[in-house]
Order: sequence, then structure tokens, then C-alpha cells
Amino acid sequence: MKYLNHNLDSELILMRDYKIYPNELFTIKVILLAQDGECEYLQQYVECFENKNYLRLALESLQEKGIILKSYKIPKPGTRFIPEDVQFNQNFLKKFYRSALEMGEELFYTYPQSCTVQGQVFNLRTVSKHFDSLEQAFQKYAKSIKNNPEIHQEIINNIKWGIENGYNFTTLDRFIIDRGGEALKAFREGDSININLEAIQLI
Repeated sequence: MKYLNHNLDSELILMRDYKIYPNELFTIKVILLAQDGECEYLQQYVECFENKNYLRLALESLQEKGIILKSYKIPKPGTRFIPEDVQFNQNFLKKFYRSALEMGEELFYTYPQSCTVQGQVFNLRTVSKHFDSLEQAFQKYAKSIKNNPEIHQEIINNIKWGIENGYNFTTLDRFIIDRGGEALKAFREGDSININLEAIQLI
């Protein structure tokens, strides 16, 4: 409940600071998901409205409020909407992803720091092999769980359980990319074998 409340607090601050309505915030979310390759949410969202021009009206409103850049040309009625073309204000995105960074930081500091393979110590809290920065890794993690604080809390609890019960963790970047939280959950529930492929490669 702690993270659910925090998420609501963050969203209420965004709505207050940028004077946006809840439906506009949801529009932003589904567009960002579509830009990350998950277009089904945008399609389902559009189908919820009887007014087929709703998305266009929402885009116009968000552009007027400075959330979508003026350089973005909103498609005319009847033309194709390409979510990847939508250009967001970077300052807004930084505030939008603030809760994502906080979830990422908790993941980082909860994750085991190292493992030992044949007497050699290897750092597990590393992301440099697949990400340019911790911030990029944290944003990828948040997107992979759809910014859901309840899923995040479940992953944190499972990591703590895994540390206490000898789970073989991969490096943090592989955990994020390969959705390691799902494998860890399956192992905890007895649905998988605990094999650390990365450790095998290190040997």
C-alpha cells in the first residue's frame, strides 16, 4: 500500500502542476507504452470512447498545456496516428518517471551485491553491459512492470526471499531485461528449477 499511495501522490502532483485531467494522464501512459512497443493498450483505450475524435482532442489539449511539443504535428481527422511520432516535453517526462526511478533505486539496493563462483567474487549490481546509465535501467525496469507499484513490491519481497533461500541471481541488467522477477516468482512457487546460466558461463 505504501507504493500505491506514493504512485497516487506523484500522479496528483503531476495533474496539479500541469493542470491535466485523469483521462489525459491515462492518455499519456498508453502513448508511452505504445512507444515502447505495447500498442494493444492504446487500441483498447481508443475503443472505450464513442467519440472517435477523443484521442485527437486529448493530443490538442496536451499540446496546449506544453506536455506535447509544439513541433509535433497532430494528425488530421481520418489520417493515421503513429504514437512513436509524439514528442513529449522532457521536463515533464523526468517528473513522470520520478516514481519509476525511486522504484528502480529500491530494486538496486535490495538486489544482492555479489556472488562467488569458484572462489571468485562477481558484482551482481551491474547494468553497464546493457544500459548507458542506472537511470536508463530503472526506466526500463519500470516499463517492464508497467509502472505498477504492487508488482514492484512483490518483486522486492521475492528478492529478499531469494537471498535468504539461496536463489542464484544473475546480474541486475539481465534480471531487468529477462524479466527475472517472473522466474524468481515461479521458483518460489515451485514451478521452476534454480539454474543460474550466467554463473555456468562464468565457470
